[in-house]
Amino acid sequence: MRRLWPFLLGPLLAGLALAQDWRLTRSQTLTQAGAREWRYTLAPAGREAQELWQKLSEQYRDHLRAGYRVDLGAWRLYFLGGRLRLEPHCPAVNPACFTFGALPVPKNRQDRLLLELSQMLDQALLQAQGTGGSLTLSRLFRLEVRRGQGPPYPASPSGWRP
Repeated sequence: MRRLWPFLLGPLLAGLALAQDWRLTRSQTLTQAGAREWRYTLAPAGREAQELWQKLSEQYRDHLRAGYRVDLGAWRLYFLGGRLRLEPHCPAVNPACFTFGALPVPKNRQDRLLLELSQMLDQALLQAQGTGGSLTLSRLFRLEVRRGQGPPYPASPSGWRP
């Protein structure tokens, strides 16, 4: 049994180590008329992650403007007919499922940021499907999800213009 502990705790501790770069917030406005739709916001947490995401998202926006796709792990973002679209991409997420930026940081640091982003984006979309509402990935896109709606999702730029 003692020999199994490292194998059981390893993935748990790795998950905790990853849960440092992104924060998912869920909010809802309450008025006298009742509750409004849910809002989910995915944003980097911490100064280092914010700086890295700022540089990476600028490169992603340039890719999108040039007509290229941006791979975000399990999800792909691109323009189709002049409209931004988010659709499933890589069912078994690994570092090859991402569009990497030309940044002066070690590749493993960028891998960690993007792997966690993919995981948190999955979580946010799952929650939004359950309640309906809007989902924003800071500096990149915003989309509206109807309760129970599946992909692909029409999106719009958030924080930039095409």
